[in-house]
Amino acid sequence: MSASIVVLLVSAVVYLISRVASRNRHLPPGPSGLPIIGNALQMPTKNEWVIFADLAKKHGDIMHLSALGKSIILLTSRQAISDLLEKRGHIYSDRPIMPMASEMIGYSRFTVLCPYGTILKESRKLIGGTINARNAPQLQRVIETKIPQLLSRLLASPSDFRPHLRWLVASIVLQITHGRDINDSSDPLVQLAELVNAQFSATATPGKFLVDVFPFLRHVPDWLPGTGFKALAKEARHTLERILDEPYHEVKEQLARGTAVPSFTSDIIEKNPNPSPEELFINKMASTQFYLAGADTTVSALESMFLVLALYPEVQRKAQAEVDASLGSHQLPKFSDNDSLPYVTALVKEIHRWKPVAPLALPHMAMQDDTYDGYHIPKGATIIANSWAILHDSSIYPDPFEVKPERYLDRKREDINPDPETWSFGYGRRVCPGQILANDTVFLVTATILATFNITNARTLDGHAIDKNVDYEGGIITHAPPFTCTITPRSADMEQFIAAILGTHDQS
Repeated sequence: MSASIVVLLVSAVVYLISRVASRNRHLPPGPSGLPIIGNALQMPTKNEWVIFADLAKKHGDIMHLSALGKSIILLTSRQAISDLLEKRGHIYSDRPIMPMASEMIGYSRFTVLCPYGTILKESRKLIGGTINARNAPQLQRVIETKIPQLLSRLLASPSDFRPHLRWLVASIVLQITHGRDINDSSDPLVQLAELVNAQFSATATPGKFLVDVFPFLRHVPDWLPGTGFKALAKEARHTLERILDEPYHEVKEQLARGTAVPSFTSDIIEKNPNPSPEELFINKMASTQFYLAGADTTVSALESMFLVLALYPEVQRKAQAEVDASLGSHQLPKFSDNDSLPYVTALVKEIHRWKPVAPLALPHMAMQDDTYDGYHIPKGATIIANSWAILHDSSIYPDPFEVKPERYLDRKREDINPDPETWSFGYGRRVCPGQILANDTVFLVTATILATFNITNARTLDGHAIDKNVDYEGGIITHAPPFTCTITPRSADMEQFIAAILGTHDQS
């Protein structure tokens, strides 16, 4: 072992001993750990939200774990989440530094994991200026234009519904951000963006990699056994640089040639053609962030919608009856129909609750020492809100594992069956800025599918029926496991109607 590694190890041990020795005795309760390393080796790597929820039943809704002297506070009550992440946002709006994701790959440069400060505020301002209520009609027109093409694709090849959903979301978002017309999900920019999303979801879970627990490992030689994470980080960092640079420069070149389509990116370039290096980075990051932050999450919600309709035929029939009564036949829903489709709106809420896209909210970090409910929360502690636990708490949502859209209709108590979107899009000053666009997309796609198709017979890829308690897969962002379902037009007349749409759009 080299002298440098010995020095690093000794320094780490001395540091950890001092941290453990000085630890405040009034930290929240939690599972006991090992000396020095605490709970580092006990951190779950699969279904963390379920495991943490079970631990909270024993240790309480405000729970403490430690990893090498670093505190992790898990919040499993809506009151604690509201009190800390919402009402004390000035203390809890930072993000923790995760050696793998934040530093080695560089996700801390992006809005989603960016430290609280100027870059975060400026990027959110740029994004919020486009995705806001004032611009909603313009964004909705893009969505309404793209969805008929989805119907045509589903009619032509229903077994490819998952790639079709990815195409749809990519087509909507990249039309808005880069003026790019996406023909299918094999578009090089879509492929690149999906690779970035997959790498982010796989690496941004706190404590998933040993280097997150032992940060000094990032400095050990690449040839040592167990350092494969370094190659993964290098590859992900390269992909991240590409997604930052390539789409932005493509729009810039189109502007120079006079061929650019109006978009978010072309707009910010024209408004500031000679940005400073910091402004240039913020512009690139903001234009890329639209897709990276919203595409995978929206696709996950739409996949859940198909699964819900197949697993709950009575819900599908009730929602279809509402759509038929409101629209009649051979008419596609529009956003203006929202108020006349309360059950469909409730179904969308239930999709967000039943299988939340991000079961564990992205972690926050305490920016200063704090005290809550008699417990000490140290500066630098990682704060994780278990959104899944709230959304599956039977005292808040009776029969939480069942899909019941009617739970949001005719509510008699404010504390029972509240709007699940409160816990579906992040918290406080880090709430998702694309919530409006995501919700609009899921609502209109759901209403349109209900109007045109029947979704039945959900099966695993090997032909087995899917259980309603199916486990989802993934890291920060989860997805339904691969499944098939039968997608058929609701009638012969509807098939002809969709076929007519097919003739009006170019197919890839």
